[in-house]
Amino acid sequence: MMVTIFRLFLFCLIALSIPITSCTVDDTEIRKLLSKNYRMEKPDGPGPFPAVMLVPGCSGFDVDFAKAHYDRVQSRLVDLGFVTLRVDYLAARNAILCWPDVAPEDVAGDICIATEYLRQQPFVKKGAINVLGWSFGGAGVLKALGRTKHREPAQVETVIVYFPYCKDCKKWDSEVPVLALLGAIDNVTPFSDCKKLFAHLPKPHKVTVRVYNDAHHCFDNSDLPETMQGRFGTLGYNEAAAKSAWIEMASFLRR
Repeated sequence: MMVTIFRLFLFCLIALSIPITSCTVDDTEIRKLLSKNYRMEKPDGPGPFPAVMLVPGCSGFDVDFAKAHYDRVQSRLVDLGFVTLRVDYLAARNAILCWPDVAPEDVAGDICIATEYLRQQPFVKKGAINVLGWSFGGAGVLKALGRTKHREPAQVETVIVYFPYCKDCKKWDSEVPVLALLGAIDNVTPFSDCKKLFAHLPKPHKVTVRVYNDAHHCFDNSDLPETMQGRFGTLGYNEAAAKSAWIEMASFLRR
């Protein structure tokens, strides 16, 4: 399938022209920097296509051990017929790591802004905008489902999170279906934290949880060995878990 790639370096005027509907995040500089660093890929043709936002882990899209992984995921989603958009919360803040410069709520606001941007694109199907997050990015995705005094919940159709950082997430009341893909032996973002969070949701039936045995943090990244020591704990690829999780995710997005 032919793929059209957009590296969007938008001027401030364009960024400010996006109407604030579901989101009342009033930070024009963040909006401008987010739009400058969007990387969008789409299937060939006029569409409209469903869309998936990609939200990376704490180390971002360009960290050596994950850069090719995010490239592959984005390409595979385009092959499935989705417009894809990277939400680069680190680049928008000139940060190398999420800690200590970025909070999950910051990421949630960025997702809200990016959702509105996608809704303005003529080739995007308005009622089919989804979001996929990993680790710390997954925490931001889950945060985006909740309402705060600064914004309404992000207007998305489905949420998929790989091994999200659930410890500091608060429960939400949302009709949006969530798929959580977790590693049973993850010591970076332990399954137990997410289990506790999901059990206390007002609508726990909206969350589908898949826990993979013998799976570490980043179990879906085929560029990693089976185990390695990362900055925050053990990382490692698990082929069986990765393949199963991808099938679950692709099916979930097609519902």
